Amino acid sequence: MGEGGVSPDYFLDKMSFAEIRYFLEGLSMRNREAWEQARILGYIIAQSNSTKELKQTDILRFPWDKEESESQANIVSDADMERLRQKAKAIESTLKD
Repeated sequence: MGEGGVSPDYFLDKMSFAEIRYFLEGLSMRNREAWEQARILGYIIAQSNSTKELKQTDILRFPWDKEESESQANIVSDADMERLRQKAKAIESTLKD
């Protein structure tokens, strides 16, 4: 068996490209908790020896840190919601006429 619990024969000869993609994504997520623990320990050591305020991402930055910040960019503001409501009402009124 290989690292991910799949035999090399199956991985190399029988897996489809979609299966390989999902397998590799899952394999990278498998070690995420251990990497997060290492970052927290590094952060605690660095913060206890530093006079300025640090963030965990100052110690180690991972690819999934970017994903979380990008997901916050998709938050819709109240002004956007109001604008979209007005636009929907305008479309609705033109359809009724």
